[in-house]
Parts: sequence; C-alpha cells; structure tokens
Amino acid sequence: MRCIDSLMSTLVRISEIGLYLRCPRLIYFENLRRTPQKIDANRILLHSLMLSISQKDDLEGQLRESLARLEEELPLVYEIGQHEMEPACRELEGEIAGIAQGLAGQLDLLLPCQAEVDLHSDKLGLSGRLDRLAPDGTPSLIRTGKAPEDGIWKRDRLMLAGYALLLGEKQKTHINQGLVEYPRQALVRAAEIHSVDRARVLRIRDRIRLIKEGQLPDRPEDAPCQDCEAREICETRHSLESRFF
Repeated sequence: MRCIDSLMSTLVRISEIGLYLRCPRLIYFENLRRTPQKIDANRILLHSLMLSISQKDDLEGQLRESLARLEEELPLVYEIGQHEMEPACRELEGEIAGIAQGLAGQLDLLLPCQAEVDLHSDKLGLSGRLDRLAPDGTPSLIRTGKAPEDGIWKRDRLMLAGYALLLGEKQKTHINQGLVEYPRQALVRAAEIHSVDRARVLRIRDRIRLIKEGQLPDRPEDAPCQDCEAREICETRHSLESRFF
C-alpha cells in the first residue's frame, strides 16, 4: 500500500463525487477499469447543445444551427453511430422551441460565460471541469436529467459545492451561490452553497481516496442496481465474498 503522503496527493475528480453519491462501489470498479463505459447520445447531445449557447439574441435559431453542426461533429468525437445520433437529434429538435422559450428570460444568469473551465487544487486534492463559469464568477452545472419539483438534487448540490471550493481557493474568496441548469424543463435554478456542503465534499474526497487504495465499500441499500453498468461485476464480487466469509 502506498504511503500516506502519496494517498493525500491523489486528486479526486468532482465527477467522482457524483459517482460516489450514486454508489460508492462505482468508484471501486471504475478505478479497476471494470466498469463498461456507456455512451448516451441523448445526454451528450443536450449537454453539448447547452454549452454552445454564446449570445442572447435569437436563441431558438442559435440552438437549431448548433444542433445541425453537432449532428455532424459528435460522431467524430465519440463512438456514436448514426443509428443513435439521428433519433437523438430528431427528438431534441422537437424540444428546442420549448427550451428556447423557457430559457430566454434567464440568459442574463448564464451569459457572458466561460464554458468547460478546468480547475484543480493540490491543496484541496480536487480537480474537475466546470460546465459553465457564469457572470460574477458563479459556477453552473448542466444537468440533462429531470429537475426536482423544488430546488436541486442533493448530488448536484454537493458537486456544486466541490466546484465552489476550487473556485474559492483560486479567487481567494468564498463562493456562496451556484446555478444548476435543467434544460429539458428549461430551468435555471440558483442554489446557496453552505459550509456543511463544502465540509461533506472533503469527507467524501477522503473516502474516495481510500476506495482507490483498494477498500471495497459496502453496497448501499438504496443503490440503483437495476440499471447499473457495474451490476454484473458487482454481483460476482458479492458472491465470491459470501463464499469465503
């Protein structure tokens, strides 16, 4: 086992914090490179479309133009076949008018911005790529799933806190507010970032480091096993453990 200094120097990605909150065992299997990498054309397309927003005028036209470009470009970047990309584009094409109409009054929260901002801190032991650095240095996450009825999801809140830690160290200040974009509902929700969230991020960072050192965590009772990409290897490992203990 590596020494404590080596363990403490391991940078934990903010995306791994999100993965940990889904199920800690995903960190373990991903670290072993045993988790199949699933490519979701719908998710990648919507995420890329939101990142393409660069001006406030004619948002619908801007999104349609970007969609046509992404339909050609994304299969060159990712392993996505036309049989996946074309239906994803046609589905999203039907949503663009509603997305543009809903977001039109919220663009002042998002623009001007820096997209895909790489951040890291050796002191905090964290790194990540922030989706959007919105006006006033506000971190913003793009989420392609469904928004909760109120506020933001717990996972989003903690990931936002992780980026706030990184930005705060870089700018020598406390970042106390962030944004989460839920484009399918055309929502941009502001969220306060509390000290308890920042502290929990650092505790999770330490747990992730231990998992990467080889400690297989327990599987949570509420783990989303049904659609998990690591389900087969996880169940195999669980069966082996039961046999020996």
